[in-house]
Amino acid sequence: MSIALPTLTIEHGERFGKLTVLRKYTSKKRGPRYACGCSCGCTKVTATANELLKGRVKACLRCADSSSP
Repeated sequence: MSIALPTLTIEHGERFGKLTVLRKYTSKKRGPRYACGCSCGCTKVTATANELLKGRVKACLRCADSSSP
């Protein structure tokens, strides 16, 4: 008997903190990932569904560094 795990679904345009999901792609080494754009204009942010849903990635590095104490 196998137990089905829930599927994490993230849609194009969905927002997580300062990030907006632009597209989904699959990396051979890292599996499914999401390309995101930050509200500051940076578009070089990638994250997994787990990182986005759990709040581990909320902004680009530049914005994350400027908001830390």
